[in-house]
Amino acid sequence: MFIMSYIFNSAVLGSMFAVPSQVVDNYIKLASASQLKTLLWICRHISEPIDPAIISREIGYSVGDVEDALTVIASWGVLIGTDVTVSPAPAAVEEPKKEEPQKHFDDISASKPSSEQIMTRCKEDPEIPAMFADIEKMLGKTLGYDSRSILLMMHDHYGLPIEVIYMLVDYCKSVGKSGFSYISKVGKTWGEREIDTIEKADEQIKILNSCNRLWTDFAEMAGIQNPRPSSSQSAYLRTWSVELKFNAEMIYLAYEEMLNHTSKLSFPYMNKILMNWHSKGIKTPDDIEKEKEEYRRKKSPAAKSDASYDINEFIKRGEALPVYKKGS
Repeated sequence: MFIMSYIFNSAVLGSMFAVPSQVVDNYIKLASASQLKTLLWICRHISEPIDPAIISREIGYSVGDVEDALTVIASWGVLIGTDVTVSPAPAAVEEPKKEEPQKHFDDISASKPSSEQIMTRCKEDPEIPAMFADIEKMLGKTLGYDSRSILLMMHDHYGLPIEVIYMLVDYCKSVGKSGFSYISKVGKTWGEREIDTIEKADEQIKILNSCNRLWTDFAEMAGIQNPRPSSSQSAYLRTWSVELKFNAEMIYLAYEEMLNHTSKLSFPYMNKILMNWHSKGIKTPDDIEKEKEEYRRKKSPAAKSDASYDINEFIKRGEALPVYKKGS
């Protein structure tokens, strides 16, 4: 078997731009594709304003994904807010563990079946039109060509069984996002993670619902208006609740601690705080207070008395306190 080897094409060196070495050294294993593409765009357009809408259009990710990427890149020390004081780049922080997808699919919009192909599949498999009818009842609306294309591709292209698609659509409806753009995005994620059984789907929905409840409780405490977390925020919430076992109150306390250092909501910064607490065995608000008290005690130790006698002992014995005169 012949294996091609490669060397760098030095002919392309005529036009270059720099990428911060600290990103490659500390974050390349942790960075997602959207974060790296956003960073490369910024480095290539170093003198231009950073506009999430423009970046979104040029790198092929949603504005929300770009904004999430900018938050993470800022935590690397690469970006500086225009309303904050410049500070040294932070050390590498441990990012939430993310499952490596075993598969990667193209978006459905890039490979939709034709109307004729949909009709053919309906004739080949009577469960397909039955699925369309059931989901119409579930959502209370008639499915058009785009909706049917998405459902069919989720089944044929992403490999999701019909019963799993029912569970997926029902979950999306339960969180108030029954649009097929969102359903398609969730379907792609489930396909890549091979959530292809009722048991796997049930476990995934439990985790998603838990993260949504956690966000609701935390957002209410923090006065945040967003009804749902972004995809990257959900990844952090999953790590904090499932792996680190922190509840909404502890996450809110990490948020308050974050506000002592930055005025902008930063999940990467909160992650650093929570990871630190976890490593120290801090699990409750009482544990936090104990650590603060210990820190204050070490910073401000009680002054030791220089007196060579015990005043209380003199009083107890009814003796007069010694009087020292100048020059004696």
